[in-house]
Amino acid sequence: MILAVFTGFVFYKGWTQFRVKPDTFGVVISKTSGIEEKPVLNGEFAWHWQFLLPTNATLKTFHIKPFSVEKTVNGSLPSGEAYASIYGAQGLFDYSFTFDIQLTLSPEAVVELIQQNKVTDDSDLTVYLEGAAATLAQKAANYILSRAESGSGFRTEALRRDEILRGIQIYKDFPELDVSVFAIKTSKLPDYNMYKKSANMQPDEVNPAYRAEQLSAENEEAEMPEVL
Repeated sequence: MILAVFTGFVFYKGWTQFRVKPDTFGVVISKTSGIEEKPVLNGEFAWHWQFLLPTNATLKTFHIKPFSVEKTVNGSLPSGEAYASIYGAQGLFDYSFTFDIQLTLSPEAVVELIQQNKVTDDSDLTVYLEGAAATLAQKAANYILSRAESGSGFRTEALRRDEILRGIQIYKDFPELDVSVFAIKTSKLPDYNMYKKSANMQPDEVNPAYRAEQLSAENEEAEMPEVL
Protein backbone atom coordinates (compact mmCIF):
# COMPACT_ATOMS: atom_id res chain seq x y z
CA MET A 1 0.00 0.00 0.00
CA ILE A 2 2.77 2.40 0.94
CA LEU A 3 4.64 1.51 -2.24
CA ALA A 4 1.55 2.20 -4.31
CA VAL A 5 1.08 5.60 -2.66
CA PHE A 6 4.74 6.45 -3.16
CA THR A 7 4.60 5.36 -6.78
CA GLY A 8 1.49 7.47 -7.35
CA PHE A 9 3.14 10.46 -5.70
CA VAL A 10 6.26 10.14 -7.88
CA PHE A 11 4.14 9.80 -10.99
CA TYR A 12 2.03 12.83 -10.08
CA LYS A 13 5.04 15.04 -9.29
CA GLY A 14 6.65 14.34 -12.65
CA TRP A 15 3.48 14.42 -14.72
CA THR A 16 3.65 17.74 -16.58
CA GLN A 17 1.03 17.44 -19.29
CA PHE A 18 -1.89 18.16 -16.92
CA ARG A 19 -0.37 21.59 -16.12
CA VAL A 20 -0.72 22.73 -19.72
CA LYS A 21 -4.12 24.20 -20.57
CA PRO A 22 -5.77 23.97 -24.02
CA ASP A 23 -4.32 26.39 -26.59
CA THR A 24 -1.05 26.57 -24.67
CA PHE A 25 2.18 24.62 -24.51
CA GLY A 26 4.94 24.40 -21.93
CA VAL A 27 8.71 24.42 -21.79
CA VAL A 28 10.47 22.68 -18.90
CA ILE A 29 13.48 24.53 -17.49
CA SER A 30 15.46 22.97 -14.66
CA LYS A 31 18.64 23.60 -12.72
CA THR A 32 19.86 20.08 -13.40
CA SER A 33 19.08 19.75 -17.12
CA GLY A 34 18.60 23.29 -18.41
CA ILE A 35 16.03 23.81 -21.17
CA GLU A 36 14.20 20.73 -22.41
CA GLU A 37 14.16 20.63 -26.21
CA LYS A 38 10.80 18.86 -26.45
CA PRO A 39 7.86 21.17 -25.57
CA VAL A 40 5.01 19.94 -23.41
CA LEU A 41 1.76 19.83 -25.38
CA ASN A 42 -1.78 19.64 -24.05
CA GLY A 43 -3.22 16.16 -24.52
CA GLU A 44 0.19 14.58 -25.15
CA PHE A 45 1.65 12.55 -22.28
CA ALA A 46 4.75 14.09 -20.70
CA TRP A 47 6.62 13.13 -17.54
CA HIS A 48 9.77 14.83 -16.25
CA TRP A 49 11.86 13.49 -13.38
CA GLN A 50 13.28 17.01 -12.83
CA PHE A 51 10.12 17.93 -10.90
CA LEU A 52 10.88 15.27 -8.27
CA LEU A 53 13.56 17.57 -6.83
CA PRO A 54 12.12 20.52 -4.88
CA THR A 55 12.61 23.95 -6.53
CA ASN A 56 14.60 22.30 -9.32
CA ALA A 57 12.25 22.79 -12.28
CA THR A 58 9.71 25.23 -13.63
CA LEU A 59 7.24 24.99 -16.48
CA LYS A 60 7.00 28.10 -18.67
CA THR A 61 3.69 28.25 -20.52
CA PHE A 62 3.05 30.02 -23.83
CA HIS A 63 -0.12 30.64 -25.80
CA ILE A 64 -0.59 28.95 -29.15
CA LYS A 65 -2.24 31.59 -31.28
CA PRO A 66 -1.36 33.72 -34.30
CA PHE A 67 0.03 37.16 -33.52
CA SER A 68 -1.88 39.77 -35.58
CA VAL A 69 -0.83 43.40 -35.82
CA GLU A 70 -1.10 46.44 -38.08
CA LYS A 71 2.11 48.33 -38.80
CA THR A 72 2.50 51.72 -40.51
CA VAL A 73 5.76 52.99 -42.01
CA ASN A 74 5.94 56.56 -43.26
CA GLY A 75 8.55 59.16 -44.08
CA SER A 76 9.95 61.36 -46.82
CA LEU A 77 12.64 60.86 -49.45
CA PRO A 78 16.02 62.51 -48.70
CA SER A 79 15.62 66.31 -49.00
CA GLY A 80 12.02 65.61 -49.98
CA GLU A 81 10.56 68.47 -47.96
CA ALA A 82 13.00 70.97 -49.50
CA TYR A 83 12.30 69.76 -53.03
CA ALA A 84 8.53 69.78 -52.44
CA SER A 85 8.70 73.44 -51.42
CA ILE A 86 9.89 74.29 -54.95
CA TYR A 87 6.52 73.26 -56.31
CA GLY A 88 4.56 74.44 -53.32
CA ALA A 89 3.29 70.90 -52.89
CA GLN A 90 3.82 69.70 -49.35
CA GLY A 91 4.05 65.94 -49.09
CA LEU A 92 4.87 65.42 -52.78
CA PHE A 93 7.80 63.20 -51.86
CA ASP A 94 6.31 61.60 -48.75
CA TYR A 95 5.46 57.91 -48.52
CA SER A 96 3.25 55.85 -46.24
CA PHE A 97 2.43 52.14 -46.05
CA THR A 98 0.15 50.24 -43.68
CA PHE A 99 0.54 46.48 -43.46
CA ASP A 100 -1.66 43.78 -41.97
CA ILE A 101 0.66 41.15 -40.53
CA GLN A 102 0.01 37.79 -38.90
CA LEU A 103 2.87 35.73 -37.48
CA THR A 104 3.00 32.29 -35.92
CA LEU A 105 5.69 30.27 -34.18
CA SER A 106 5.81 26.54 -33.58
CA PRO A 107 6.41 25.35 -30.01
CA GLU A 108 9.78 24.00 -31.15
CA ALA A 109 10.72 27.44 -32.51
CA VAL A 110 9.86 29.02 -29.16
CA VAL A 111 12.17 26.54 -27.42
CA GLU A 112 14.97 27.68 -29.74
CA LEU A 113 14.29 31.32 -28.92
CA ILE A 114 14.54 30.51 -25.20
CA GLN A 115 17.82 28.70 -25.79
CA GLN A 116 19.11 31.78 -27.64
CA ASN A 117 18.05 34.02 -24.72
CA LYS A 118 15.70 35.98 -26.98
CA VAL A 119 12.60 35.27 -24.87
CA THR A 120 12.01 34.03 -21.34
CA ASP A 121 8.21 33.99 -20.99
CA ASP A 122 4.94 34.61 -22.83
CA SER A 123 5.11 38.40 -22.45
CA ASP A 124 8.64 38.39 -23.88
CA LEU A 125 7.36 36.40 -26.84
CA THR A 126 4.74 39.07 -27.57
CA VAL A 127 7.41 41.78 -27.48
CA TYR A 128 9.62 39.68 -29.78
CA LEU A 129 6.82 39.22 -32.32
CA GLU A 130 5.95 42.92 -32.13
CA GLY A 131 9.55 43.82 -32.94
CA ALA A 132 9.73 41.25 -35.73
CA ALA A 133 6.58 42.67 -37.33
CA ALA A 134 8.01 46.21 -37.16
CA THR A 135 11.26 45.05 -38.79
CA LEU A 136 9.40 43.21 -41.55
CA ALA A 137 7.18 46.24 -42.20
CA GLN A 138 10.22 48.53 -42.55
CA LYS A 139 11.95 46.08 -44.88
CA ALA A 140 8.78 45.77 -46.95
CA ALA A 141 8.50 49.57 -47.21
CA ASN A 142 12.11 49.76 -48.40
CA TYR A 143 11.47 47.03 -50.94
CA ILE A 144 8.36 48.78 -52.29
CA LEU A 145 10.19 52.11 -52.57
CA SER A 146 13.03 50.42 -54.44
CA ARG A 147 10.58 48.84 -56.88
CA ALA A 148 8.71 52.10 -57.34
CA GLU A 149 11.92 54.02 -58.03
CA SER A 150 13.08 51.58 -60.69
CA GLY A 151 9.84 51.43 -62.67
CA SER A 152 7.28 54.13 -63.46
CA GLY A 153 4.56 51.53 -64.09
CA PHE A 154 4.91 49.92 -60.67
CA ARG A 155 1.70 49.47 -58.66
CA THR A 156 1.73 48.43 -55.00
CA GLU A 157 -1.65 46.72 -55.27
CA ALA A 158 -0.12 44.25 -57.72
CA LEU A 159 2.28 42.94 -55.06
CA ARG A 160 1.43 39.64 -53.43
CA ARG A 161 2.48 38.17 -50.09
CA ASP A 162 4.99 35.68 -51.49
CA GLU A 163 6.66 38.29 -53.68
CA ILE A 164 7.07 40.69 -50.75
CA LEU A 165 8.49 37.97 -48.49
CA ARG A 166 10.97 36.92 -51.18
CA GLY A 167 11.94 40.54 -51.72
CA ILE A 168 12.68 41.21 -48.04
CA GLN A 169 14.36 37.81 -47.57
CA ILE A 170 12.62 37.04 -44.29
CA TYR A 171 14.48 33.77 -43.88
CA LYS A 172 17.72 35.67 -43.16
CA ASP A 173 16.45 37.57 -40.12
CA PHE A 174 13.56 35.41 -38.89
CA PRO A 175 13.91 31.84 -40.19
CA GLU A 176 11.74 30.59 -37.32
CA LEU A 177 8.71 32.71 -38.24
CA ASP A 178 5.73 31.61 -40.28
CA VAL A 179 4.15 34.66 -41.92
CA SER A 180 0.57 33.62 -42.62
CA VAL A 181 -0.62 37.13 -43.53
CA PHE A 182 1.34 40.03 -44.99
CA ALA A 183 -0.91 42.40 -46.88
CA ILE A 184 -0.65 46.03 -47.94
CA LYS A 185 -3.69 47.74 -46.44
CA THR A 186 -2.96 51.31 -47.61
CA SER A 187 -0.11 52.87 -49.54
CA LYS A 188 1.10 56.26 -50.74
CA LEU A 189 4.11 56.49 -53.04
CA PRO A 190 6.27 59.57 -53.56
CA ASP A 191 6.43 61.16 -57.02
CA TYR A 192 9.75 59.75 -58.19
CA ASN A 193 9.65 61.49 -61.57
CA MET A 194 9.44 64.92 -59.99
CA TYR A 195 11.94 63.91 -57.32
CA LYS A 196 14.57 62.93 -59.89
CA LYS A 197 13.95 66.14 -61.79
CA SER A 198 14.39 68.19 -58.61
CA ALA A 199 17.52 66.29 -57.60
CA ASN A 200 19.13 67.09 -60.96
CA MET A 201 18.42 70.81 -60.73
CA GLN A 202 21.22 73.31 -60.31
CA PRO A 203 21.28 75.22 -57.00
CA ASP A 204 20.00 78.42 -58.66
CA GLU A 205 17.07 76.48 -60.15
CA VAL A 206 16.18 75.03 -56.81
CA ASN A 207 16.57 78.33 -54.98
CA PRO A 208 16.58 81.55 -57.06
CA ALA A 209 18.00 83.42 -54.06
CA TYR A 210 21.15 81.32 -54.40
CA ARG A 211 21.82 82.69 -57.89
CA ALA A 212 21.21 86.24 -56.70
CA GLU A 213 23.74 85.77 -53.92
CA GLN A 214 26.27 84.38 -56.37
CA LEU A 215 25.86 87.37 -58.74
CA SER A 216 26.15 89.79 -55.84
CA ALA A 217 29.38 88.17 -54.71
CA GLU A 218 30.79 88.28 -58.23
CA ASN A 219 29.92 91.98 -58.59
CA GLU A 220 31.55 92.84 -55.28
CA GLU A 221 34.68 91.01 -56.32
CA ALA A 222 34.77 92.84 -59.65
CA GLU A 223 34.41 96.24 -57.97
CA MET A 224 37.30 95.74 -55.50
CA PRO A 225 40.21 98.12 -56.33
CA GLU A 226 43.38 96.50 -57.53
CA VAL A 227 46.14 96.51 -54.92
CA LEU A 228 49.57 97.31 -56.34
